[in-house]
Amino acid sequence: MMLRVKRLYSGDTELLQRCAALAAACLHEGWTYEGFLSETRKPGGIVLTVMEGETVCGFLTACVVLDEAELTSIGVLSECRRRGAAALLMETFLRLAEGADVFLEVRQSNVPAIALYQKFGFVQTGIRRNFYECPTEDAVRMKRGKYVKNNGKGEDLC
Repeated sequence: MMLRVKRLYSGDTELLQRCAALAAACLHEGWTYEGFLSETRKPGGIVLTVMEGETVCGFLTACVVLDEAELTSIGVLSECRRRGAAALLMETFLRLAEGADVFLEVRQSNVPAIALYQKFGFVQTGIRRNFYECPTEDAVRMKRGKYVKNNGKGEDLC
């Protein structure tokens, strides 16, 4: 079955609840249903889910305001990893954030996520000491320069 991405809105109650359950299972600090719902209602808020059939395989939350975007969370169900779900979420989000500088923080120990972000043109810009809890860990700050379309082809401008 193919993976597909769907943007969620406040009325997508069941899918937002399923994303919250997935977040609790795959992140140290889980997002609640209320957190996902709030993200859909905020100006510039983005909640994406990647699905295979009726299975919620992953989610991404972000916010785009003017020419800046922040990726706030991404998670993929363990049995859906290494099948392109995270990359599909990232590609969709970056299209939605076209023309914006994109920022994120990631656990320093999350080597697979850092590699994914680097694949999409993110570079390390700093470290935030003791940013995460449970366990306490530093965050790597990363940035990706503006993305603009050029005759149907993407071009990164930093």
